[in-house]
Amino acid sequence: MSITVNQIAEKCGVSRTTVLRALNNQGSVGKNTREKILSVAKEFNYRPNLLARSLNHGRTMSLGVVTINVENMYFVQSLNIINREAEKRGYFTNIVVCDESLEGERKLIQGLAERQMEGILISPINKGKEFEEFLLSLHIPIVCIGNHVSDSITTVQVNEMKAAIDAVDLIASKGYRKIVFICPPLAVQKQQNIYAHEQRLLGFGAAVQKYSHITSQIIGDQEYLRKIETILHENPEKKTAFLCSGDSYALNIMRWGEQEGLSIPGDFGLMGFDNINILDYISPKLTTVSTNLEGVATTAVTELLQQIDTKDYSPKSIYLNHAVLDRNTL
Repeated sequence: MSITVNQIAEKCGVSRTTVLRALNNQGSVGKNTREKILSVAKEFNYRPNLLARSLNHGRTMSLGVVTINVENMYFVQSLNIINREAEKRGYFTNIVVCDESLEGERKLIQGLAERQMEGILISPINKGKEFEEFLLSLHIPIVCIGNHVSDSITTVQVNEMKAAIDAVDLIASKGYRKIVFICPPLAVQKQQNIYAHEQRLLGFGAAVQKYSHITSQIIGDQEYLRKIETILHENPEKKTAFLCSGDSYALNIMRWGEQEGLSIPGDFGLMGFDNINILDYISPKLTTVSTNLEGVATTAVTELLQQIDTKDYSPKSIYLNHAVLDRNTL
């Protein structure tokens, strides 16, 4: 069990108030006294009573985080960064998983608000005016990551449309004659908020129009592996590349290609989106788009804390830089 403030005061021969001032770097405490107090606190593993502190200040020092699932490496990576950045600033994170349930997401957000989180981070799968009004009715700072809901709620993202245009430009520069956009989330477009993927789709459409010699196709469901096999079988002479709206889809295609005895980029080109960490361990190195995952998550935490600490905070749409990573699969 760690030492208490009263025990530190007794060991140092000072008052409890002096100890608190030294530990919190507040008030007037002599240099030698401060150093002695901090030394004793460190030696005996002093840990502040955060519950007592939050009661004294009327704050919970807790942030709620709603994630879609913990199987997708993109979300796992984001959670690690959010937790690290919150901890640096003295906050705890309360992470909950909606498991791609629209109603579940709303209930979890409501529950976090009722548990007096000081702010909430979401990558929402709900959308529309009703959901916007629901979020605003909570009267709690909220930041969306990636999927936009409303101009009245801060969103942190990259310019997904421009990123997709840049990706197509790279593929075209490699001499491909057919580009297929793989985007399974389009299957739930009517029900769920897939704003980031929709922006990538818009970018793909705008980019391929620039190249009259290139044919294009969109696959927007979970049957993409079967359809890819058909495309390659029917067009053996056409140089084809698959642009995936997520690295996980690209990795599935890579594994399928290996099982079929196909080489990448010999038999077809492949490109992903997001630059998840696992790519460091995959060969050949996947060509992809870095959507600045670390920057987005860090900025989202910063913006949420600014909302918490600023009375006249104005909602923002923040766009961070992306980067096209030309590696070995095109």
